[in-house]
Parts: sequence; C-alpha cells; structure tokens
Amino acid sequence: MKIPFMTIAIAILLSACNSVKSSATNELTSTFASSEPKPVVISNQRNLRAAVYVAGESAMVRVGEQSEQILTGINPMLYQDYSSVFFRTHDLDRDGLSEVAVLASTSFGGVNLCYDVFHYHLTSGKFTRRLENFYCTGR
Repeated sequence: MKIPFMTIAIAILLSACNSVKSSATNELTSTFASSEPKPVVISNQRNLRAAVYVAGESAMVRVGEQSEQILTGINPMLYQDYSSVFFRTHDLDRDGLSEVAVLASTSFGGVNLCYDVFHYHLTSGKFTRRLENFYCTGR
C-alpha cells in the first residue's frame, strides 16, 4: 500500500507544530510559576490577615500560619495582562469578614472584569466559592 506524498507531508508538519506548541506551553508555565504574595485583610477585629498569590495555574491563599489553599484554577495569560486587578477583597455580605475575589474572565475587550468570590469560614479556616456572589465590574 502506497502512502500519498501529501499525507506524509501533512503528518510531518503536524508533528513539528505539536512540538512547538508543547515547548511554548512549558515556557508559559515556567514563566508564571508564582507571583509575589499580596497581603489582604480578612478581618481587622479578629486580626485575620492572608496572602493571595498565583502558583502555576492556580490562585492560592494562606491565612496566617495555616497551610496554603487552592482557591481556583486560572488562565496564566489573564494574570499576566491583569495582575494589578487580579485579586480584590470586599465584605460583600457585611458579616465582618472580607471575601477574596479572583479574576475569572474579562469581557468586551477588557472593559468588564468578572470575579469569582470566596468566603472565609472561621470554624474551618477555609475559603469556599460563593457562586451567588460572582460579579462583573468596569475597570
């Protein structure tokens, strides 16, 4: 059985593209290995402080001396383009504890920024996502 020349040429080109793609992905991952931790205040009354940061393709948080927690997966390119507004803190539910918001997406050419919201639980010492608090805002 003979293999047409075009089939062989396409196979060679596709394999060359895949190696370029995988090396670009590896380079991207190593470029965004981690960011500097950004200090945030969870509660002034309870003296709760945390640090939020990016490690690889995850948004991370560490409260005080507790072990770190993965909040959510992220797009490293989104972090690269919007690092200054990637994390936000607010007390959305007015319970005295600030929620941590992590940039999830952008819309309309980066005009609107959309955030996943994570609420801190005093009893467990962990953050959980609050889907009902997901919001978008203008820059």
